[in-house]
Amino acid sequence: MRYNGSFDYWHGGEVFTDPATGFTVQSDTAAFEEGCECQIDISIPAKHYIGTDGQEYTYTYDVFISKYFRGEISVGDTIRLYNADKTMIAEFKAQGVDTLNRKYIEVWG
Repeated sequence: MRYNGSFDYWHGGEVFTDPATGFTVQSDTAAFEEGCECQIDISIPAKHYIGTDGQEYTYTYDVFISKYFRGEISVGDTIRLYNADKTMIAEFKAQGVDTLNRKYIEVWG
């Protein structure tokens, strides 16, 4: 795997009910957690993938993370991608996470 960047991730903080409105809201107190080096593939135009249920998914960013990464990333987490020189490429919500591969963890969004 060739590393061409790194990432940070955010789970979304705590969730609570606003007493004034009754709506469920997220607190913004949680900070981004530092990820590790990764391989970033950008697809322009976006990739189209049809799931087993016939649903069509579209995503632009494909991130490959080494298995030694010990954090927890799940669908809906916010991911920030950085170049090798630490400039931010993009920020997106994870649409899918594949942990079944023996060599890497794949996140797309």
